[in-house]
Amino acid sequence: MTINRTGVEIEPLKEGNILYTFLNIVMGPYLHVKWFVRDTDWTPQGFSTVVTPTFLFWFAFTLVIILLASIFDTAFMRIPFVERLHCFLKKLEPYQFIVLRVGLGLALLLQLITGTYLAPDLVTQHWGVYVLLIIAIIGLYHKRTLVISGAALLTLFMIASITYGLFHSLDYIFYLGVIYYLFVAATRFHHTALAVLYSFTGLSLAWLAMEKLTLAKLACSLMHEYSITPMGFTVEEFVLISAFIELGLAWAFIVGLLNRFTALLLTGLFLTTTVLFGWTEIIGHLVVHTLLIIFLVGGRDKHPFLHKLKRFPILRHSLLLLLFCVLLFGLMFIYIWMGQPTSGLSVGLSL
Repeated sequence: MTINRTGVEIEPLKEGNILYTFLNIVMGPYLHVKWFVRDTDWTPQGFSTVVTPTFLFWFAFTLVIILLASIFDTAFMRIPFVERLHCFLKKLEPYQFIVLRVGLGLALLLQLITGTYLAPDLVTQHWGVYVLLIIAIIGLYHKRTLVISGAALLTLFMIASITYGLFHSLDYIFYLGVIYYLFVAATRFHHTALAVLYSFTGLSLAWLAMEKLTLAKLACSLMHEYSITPMGFTVEEFVLISAFIELGLAWAFIVGLLNRFTALLLTGLFLTTTVLFGWTEIIGHLVVHTLLIIFLVGGRDKHPFLHKLKRFPILRHSLLLLLFCVLLFGLMFIYIWMGQPTSGLSVGLSL
């Protein structure tokens, strides 16, 4: 029996279980590590420690994969089976709004029942937080009251930032995309909601990848604790590879590259980790599951700016790689700076 940071007991699968081997090999790193580790020293390592020859190798490998995905994206979409699948999913687009309201409502209800808000490690006993959760749930009932739900969620995000520190609350930055969606759903800007949701979900994935790059010891300790197989790599290298996979998927969401395929892949990953880590995983990722279903149903075109460069493929591919580098090293700089105790952003106030 393992107890996570919030005091919630989780029962890992035992060796010999039919799912144990598969889950350990494939699913280990694709979860929110901080929910399951006892270590509360969350001070990121500096650039000189993170950027190693191994880091540079997998960084270059990721650039190659992104380049290939960009080059063959159109050809992939023209595969008959993929075309039929897209046609089928396109018929479900009118239901994406219902999916958001139902999925988000269930997630908030589970948080209310378990005494948490936004995520399993954000715990509260304050009645005001419960009231905000109830308001957010009720506001989802009608399209005209969605803005009330958005305001309640924004207030909860601000409370989390004050209580736990902005550095920690940014792990859940995808909520800002949800909040924007709720604010504009009943306005003339509703057509921008899905693109913003994609972008913030991608940023959230990239931010969690920074955790694995600069706080690799957390994921490494989790792998040792659950005897997760590193597939022939060292544990440290396996965590590094996992971080670059997350970054690649995050970038695909942000720039509109194979979005439905990326959503399908992440949906499978998160659903399977639920089997391994149980109740905490359900509470934590139900909102994310909801967003991924919306992405599967809704799809998304390429980023407008990159789409305008379709006549200049070399420039488009080069810009795609350059901006990925900016995302990686820019976020890493921000993550390391914010995570230092001297920044004042990594600690919160008791409310």
